[in-house]
Amino acid sequence: MAMVTRATSCVLLLVVGACSSEKAEVFPPEEQTPFMERGLVLPPSSLPCVPESTGVPQNECNHHGSHLAELPDGTVAVAWFHGEAEKSHDSRLVWSRLAPGAAEWTAPEVLYDDPGLAEGNVALWVAGDGSLLAFFVTIFGADMWDESRIRMLRSTDAGATWGAPVVMREEYCWMVRYPPLRLRGGDLVLPLYHECLAVPVFMYSNDDFATWQEQVLDNPGAYYFEHPSQIQPSLIQRQNGDVVAIMRDGTGARRIQRMVSHDQGRTWDRSEPTDLPNSGTSIQWTMLLDGHVVVVFNNDPDDRFPLTAALSTDEGQSFVALRTLNDECEAAGACSYAYPSVTQSRIDGTIWVSYTHNRETIGWVHFNEAWLAAGTETPNVRPVQ
Repeated sequence: MAMVTRATSCVLLLVVGACSSEKAEVFPPEEQTPFMERGLVLPPSSLPCVPESTGVPQNECNHHGSHLAELPDGTVAVAWFHGEAEKSHDSRLVWSRLAPGAAEWTAPEVLYDDPGLAEGNVALWVAGDGSLLAFFVTIFGADMWDESRIRMLRSTDAGATWGAPVVMREEYCWMVRYPPLRLRGGDLVLPLYHECLAVPVFMYSNDDFATWQEQVLDNPGAYYFEHPSQIQPSLIQRQNGDVVAIMRDGTGARRIQRMVSHDQGRTWDRSEPTDLPNSGTSIQWTMLLDGHVVVVFNNDPDDRFPLTAALSTDEGQSFVALRTLNDECEAAGACSYAYPSVTQSRIDGTIWVSYTHNRETIGWVHFNEAWLAAGTETPNVRPVQ
């Protein structure tokens, strides 16, 4: 792995949401040696699942919905849901970790399993006191995502043990995909989506989710009209305080959609298409310590392939560099490298991505901003209708 050079500057500290007078490392790309590496968390079809229908272990299982987080000691953790199929009753949360300096990910372990119920999307997040939280969904009704409830787990020992799951919302239909954003001032916004109505929704907390509030829509009809078929929002906060969300697009535009809040995520402007394509699949972005933004997505309006990263130097307004992260496929249309998660290490400034690799395993990509900034690819988009 290439060495990463560090620099210090007063920057927007995303953990506490304030510009500190202390020097913080921002890892400027001009001081980096470009590098990229990639691999798989575990070999394809190597983790057995036990279908409820047969009770017999099998290796042909579903691996999906991964999410990355860096733990306080620099360990990179990735969690996902795994079972016979999406929504199958044996589906459970598993996770793996890569310690600093380690050459291999740990063997996957069960993070949480409610026997007889299907677990789904999971998002990991580290609180200010070092506690590790996992937000996820469990299907309680019929075998459909629209009969899920959002739940939360908390660990005070980096995941060695977990407390009992807490139901965050009794009503069905709300789902989670990505973790909360710490705003300047310390409040948290948890991006969610309404599975039944296909619009973004949110929860808020000012105490690291000891308590929380649900978004209240003053004019639901107008909100649904302004954000149609847009789910799985991912958040950043700009220097001027605006909170910006990007969403996967279920409309004919086939573009990543973007919307802006000027009041800490309580109300939102009408969504508008970006210059990046979307094939109706999950995307995530993150603000780097130097203020630049990285978004990971599929650079195709129809396929979940290829997996691509884009760099923005103007807080997500435009994208100046694109690079393909994983473009090898045996046949056109035969590969699905999608549902990415992206995070930046605060230890060395490098960028980590995890993704669903053909539903057979979870893939990872590791690179730095200097490598991404050299990208010369272009967005594969359709004209906006």
